[in-house]
Parts: sequence; C-alpha cells; structure tokens
Amino acid sequence: MLVAVSGGPTAGFAGMAGLGEGAIAGAFVVGAAFLAGYAVFRRSAAAACALAMVVFAGALEFAWLGLSPAAPPAAMVLLQGLFAAAAILFLSTTVRAARDNALLGGLMFAGALVLAGLGIINLVGRGDASGLMRFGLAGVGVFAVALAVSQALRDPGARLVLPGAIVALGAAALAAFGPGANTLAPHALFAFGVLAASIVALTDGAPGGRARNVVAETGLRAFEAADSIDDRRQEAAATSGEGEGRSQPRDEEDLLLSQTRLAQVLDYAGVAVWDWMPGRTHHSRALEAVLGAKNGDAAANLGDPEAIVGFLHPDDAALYRRTVLAREEGDGAFDAVLRLKNGRRARFRGARAVEPSGEIERLVVFIEQIEEPPATAAEKRPAKDADPLAASFSDALAKGEIQADFQPIVDLESGRVAGFETLARWRGGEDGAEKAAPEALVRAANAAGRGGALARFALREAAAYLAEQKRALGRDDLFVAFNASLAQLDDAFAEELRAVMAEHGLAPKSLVLELTETEAISDKAAATRLFKALKEAGAALAFDDFGAGFSSLSNLRAFAFDYLKIDKSFVAGLGADGGADKIVRAMAGLGRDLGMTVIAEGVETKEAADAARAAGCALGQGFALGEPAPKARAENAAPDPKRPAAETGRSPAWAGDLR
Repeated sequence: MLVAVSGGPTAGFAGMAGLGEGAIAGAFVVGAAFLAGYAVFRRSAAAACALAMVVFAGALEFAWLGLSPAAPPAAMVLLQGLFAAAAILFLSTTVRAARDNALLGGLMFAGALVLAGLGIINLVGRGDASGLMRFGLAGVGVFAVALAVSQALRDPGARLVLPGAIVALGAAALAAFGPGANTLAPHALFAFGVLAASIVALTDGAPGGRARNVVAETGLRAFEAADSIDDRRQEAAATSGEGEGRSQPRDEEDLLLSQTRLAQVLDYAGVAVWDWMPGRTHHSRALEAVLGAKNGDAAANLGDPEAIVGFLHPDDAALYRRTVLAREEGDGAFDAVLRLKNGRRARFRGARAVEPSGEIERLVVFIEQIEEPPATAAEKRPAKDADPLAASFSDALAKGEIQADFQPIVDLESGRVAGFETLARWRGGEDGAEKAAPEALVRAANAAGRGGALARFALREAAAYLAEQKRALGRDDLFVAFNASLAQLDDAFAEELRAVMAEHGLAPKSLVLELTETEAISDKAAATRLFKALKEAGAALAFDDFGAGFSSLSNLRAFAFDYLKIDKSFVAGLGADGGADKIVRAMAGLGRDLGMTVIAEGVETKEAADAARAAGCALGQGFALGEPAPKARAENAAPDPKRPAAETGRSPAWAGDLR
C-alpha cells in the first residue's frame, strides 16, 4: 500500500540504510518461505493468499530499494496491481464478513480483478496508468482498515489483520507526505505492516481453520461421555490416551460433523446430528423423525438455532435457551433432556462456541429420543412370572447338560475358516434335545446368580477347543470367541483367563471376548480398568451385535476393541436391499477407521456374503458359511488348513470361491 515511494536511501545514510535494506529483504524472504510451507502442509487457502500478498509486496520493495534490476514503469504498475489484488483476496479469506457474505465477497473479487487487469492493460497497452493505480492502492488500504475496524469486535481474524493494515496504510502516508531525512522508514513500516497482517493466516482465528473444528470434536466428546458428561477426568482420558489416532482423517476436517461417516452410523441408530454455524448448517436424516417433524418440514432445516424451539413443548423453550444456547456462559458442553411437542422426550448433547459479542459461532448437537428402559417392565412383572429355568440351571451345569457348540467364522476373501464362536446350549433328556433357547439360557443363569459360572464355562470350553484345533491343524492363526456380559466379569475372571491361556499354551488375542452393544456401560471408569486387565491377560475384545442398539455406541472410541461384529438384522438384507448395503458399508468403514477387524453376523446366502465382502467386512459368520455344531462333530469336520472351507463339508460349495 506504499503509493509514493521511489528510489533508494540517501547517500548520507548509506551504511545504516544498507543494514536496513538487508533486514527488510530478509523479513520478506523468511515470511514468504514460512507461508509457503504452511500453505502446502496445512492446505490453507488463507496462507496461500497471504503468500501471494507477501511475494508481490516483496518484489515491490526489492525494486524500490534497488536490490533487484530496475524494472520499467509499466512493470512496476503491474506489480502494484497484483499486490493490491492479492491483498483483497487475502482479506476475503481471513475476515468472516467477506467470507460469509456472498455480495461483499463478490464485490471484493471483482475489485481484485479490476486492479490486476489494470496493471496488465497498462503493461501491454499505451498510456500511463500509474496515477490511477496509486489511487486504487490507497483505496485498498482505506478499505482494509475500515473492514477490519468494523469487524474487530466480532471477528478474531479482523482483529489480527487490523494492526498490520493500519501500519501499512501509515507507511504510504509517510512516504507521500513526510518522509523526512530517513527515507527508509516508510519501507520498514510497509514491510512490517504487510507481514504483521499476514500472521492471521498462521493462527486458528481464520474462518474455516482449526478453531471451528474444535467445537465439533468437543461435541463428539460430549456425546461419547453418555451419562457421565460431567466426569472431566474420564473425558480427558478418552480424548488423549485411548482415543489417540482414532480421530477423523485430516482430509475430513472441513466437513460438518453431520456429513461424516460417524454421523451416518449414528443416523441408522436413531441418533440425529445437527451442526450449525452462520451461513452453513447441516443435519443428518434422522433429525425429522427424532423431533417428530413432518416429512419435508421446512423448519427442520434449522437455519437458526432458535428454529428448534418450534419442535419443543412450550414449557421447555426457556430450558433449551438456558442450557443448549446459553450465550452468556460462552463456550462449553451441554446435556439436557427436553420435552417435544409430540409428548416424547429427547436428549440434547453437544457443545457450542460463542463469540465475544455473544453470538453463537458454532453449535454441534446430538439428539436422541428417550425410550422407557426395558428393565422397568421386568421390575413390574409379578413374582409368579419369574424364570422357571433359573431354579434348575445349577443342576444342569453340574450334570453336564450345559454344552458348547462351535460355529465357524470365515475369511470372506479366501473362504478359509479364520476362527470359531463358542455358543452355550442347554441339552437334556436321552435325545439331547435343547431345553432352552440361547437367550433363555443366559437369562436363567443370571437369574440364578450363576452368570459368572456360565462365563467361566464358555472360557474353558473355548480355550480347550482352540488348543485341540491348533494341534490337529498345525495352525497358529485361529481364534475362538465367546460371549460374556459385564455383569459376569470381574478381576478374578481376568486372572482365570490368564491361567487358562497359560495352561493351554495359547497365544495372546487368540481368545476373543464378545461384549454385546445393547448392554449399557454405566461405570466407564470401572469398565476401562476391567477391559485393560482382560487385554493384559491375553484376551482380544469384540464389540458384538453392533447396530442393534445405541445406548453404548460411544464405547467404540472409549474402549480399544479389536473386532466389530455387525448385527445380523443389517446383514440379512445384503445383496437384495440397496439400503442395507449402504448401512453395512458405513458401519464397516467406521470399524476399519477405528482399527478393528469387521465381522458380518447372520450371513445366510451367497449374495449376502458377496455383499458383505464388497462392503468391507473381512470376516463372516452365519448358516451359509457353516452351522453351529457340538464339539465332537465340530472336531470331525475341522477344516483342512491347505484347502478352502468349502471343501471340508462344513461350508457350502461356493464358499471356496470367495476370492
């Protein structure tokens, strides 16, 4: 913006001027190099525009100070035009008002084209446009200061630009009206002003930078904290240690949270995601259903945070503003249960960012309807309806009526058996018929207070069977999984698991403990300690029945699971229902992103197996790949490690073709 500087320093100040010129030149070189690296490695548009501004300003200074070969007047006018255009584009990427207002942004872009075009026309045409260009440069300087001043109260980017813009404009005034004896002063001020203004591109204050994404991450942590959102120590652990390396990829940073793969999975589970910021908002498809909105209801677009009030019970509107919006409290997380107009209740969790002016800068909300807990109905059940199997469970376990079946888990790429799942069965009588379904067996064990005994039975059976299969087949890559609920596990179980694995000489992670997703984890700190003990004892952990419920969906990031088993209700429609394919693909992608091996449960057809493999599932389990069989029959039908599972008789003929 230096519009009237010409020539180098006077001879009387030659020595001092030489040092000053070197300092100015060095400052531009260092600033340009740093901005170039930042623009490349951070893929920052603001840094790229700042780089262009600094480069053209530096070229002007090199010419003005005589540090580069003398340029013809027309070339100097062109450099001035390019510098002015770059400065305008830099303002459009760093000041929110220019970025969010399409009209203002368009006018600024047009102005940049005019100034750059004026320099080009002056270079190739006839006449002298230097006077017009000086007027344009002065206008750019005044506009930059005015824009920064008008937005300084509400925009941190404008506040950072303002000092540099004032200094650069002051340098032009000093050069034009009062350079005095030391003609190097305006050059130094100009360099300082341009470089100071460019610093905003290196901070989180620029729109679209890291500052906006911090709110989304905070909102995600608020959701993951579930019923323990006020437990700050646990949240810190989940976001620093166990969650390390499991965040969204960097190339997804510019996406709103409601547009990510995680939002898709939450959407299928009935948890709506709403991400709002001025001029840009998005919500997942589940939002209208969760809020009870009619299909296509325009209000569900939620272009303003206040729009949500239209779906709330009038008595809870003030609570929404006081807890979710809470402008006066500034940045922070929230967790509130609100009544909807349709009579239902919904839980609102997330985080907000608030500008110093009190305006909301960003709002990320997870919304889910609250259902009546299933346990409530059981508690109200009359005593006469108590489980009749519970009384006989202990005798059945002692008599050997509780037995183990084993179902193969197949590698969908090669068709070979990768492992087995242990399935407890209750068989009685001379014919060995099942006396209870698997779900009834587990309920009976828990009701009898023998849930821990059932888990230990499954552990011992799984370990013994795995050891036998390893010896028979000479394979060290097999694993065996078994189910156990949190209520059945304790520190003593971890020690028994360690002893059993040592007894059979099993490798770490060859026994897989499956935890069902629908089982809520109320005490996450205790669960963290237990899971750590189990993994230290040598077990791998599997997240079972994923998608069947959402009460503990946040456990995916809170705990380090090794396997993710997609519930059979989603796998059943694979190959025949395009919607099911999309859901499983999203779930499998999420599991892979979190570093887990994905298993598709309930694979009943070849088409479902093909679709599961195409969706990204590494392993499959289901009747089409092999039926559960008692231990004796499972051993007789054990797969040959040198042949695909299809050729063993345990799996259908097509399984060997899954390549």
